[in-house]
Amino acid sequence: MKDQSTGYQTRPWPIVRNALISVLKQHRPHTVYGFGEVDITEALERISRYRRDLRIAVSLHAFVAYCLVQAVQRHPVMHTYRRGKDLICFDDIDLGTAIDRRLPGGVRLAVGYTIRAAQRKSLAEINMELRHATNIDLGSDDTVKLRRRVAALPGFIRNMISRRIMRDPTLLKRFHGTLGLTNLQSPGVPNAFHALPPNIFTYTAAIGSIVDRGGRKILCLSGGADHAIVDGLPLSRFAATLTHLLQSAAGLDDSFVTETRRLLVAESQPGTTA
Repeated sequence: MKDQSTGYQTRPWPIVRNALISVLKQHRPHTVYGFGEVDITEALERISRYRRDLRIAVSLHAFVAYCLVQAVQRHPVMHTYRRGKDLICFDDIDLGTAIDRRLPGGVRLAVGYTIRAAQRKSLAEINMELRHATNIDLGSDDTVKLRRRVAALPGFIRNMISRRIMRDPTLLKRFHGTLGLTNLQSPGVPNAFHALPPNIFTYTAAIGSIVDRGGRKILCLSGGADHAIVDGLPLSRFAATLTHLLQSAAGLDDSFVTETRRLLVAESQPGTTA
């Protein structure tokens, strides 16, 4: 609504942003950040080729998510949590990420989405899951429904829930997951750009810009780790594994094409098991 006498416009506060504020309150105070650059020339070439061959979107976001999950599976300390006098390492890696959604009224907003048991999913499955999550109503998703219920509560109750989640990793897993990934990559940004992601997990990665250096495509990648859990040497070993997976275009192979085609057939035939 625009009021000519005030010189500004107003619109209703999106209730869903209350959920975002609750998440920000869970930022881990011992977070340390690191910045890196990864050559993803080969990965981008394969993504471009598979997009043409399959005639569907093949997401860089999904590719990085897949590589991140595979790296964490090899370095489980990256999704280990403290609960009292114990350390908990979950069997499943539940990847909390954000997808761009258009809300009623035309407002665009990053909405949290959790890929459950991501370590058991192929790149093709993760790509299709994120594709569906971007295009369909998430109102039936149990995690999204839970967050929406909390977002509608009074502020003091949301704050109590946020503090409780920070102390209990099982609640963090239920609400958000065990690992984080945010994506700030935007086409047309020519300069190097890294992000400092809010970190509610033991580790959260952030996709930054892609820059051209001598014909090579370089991804700016950063991450925040809870130093109360992860020390420098394990973190550097994890970073080396993640870099290798990204640079070698892990998951972007013939099996990706075959499985994506199978999933597309199953999608087009309701009632078929994928």
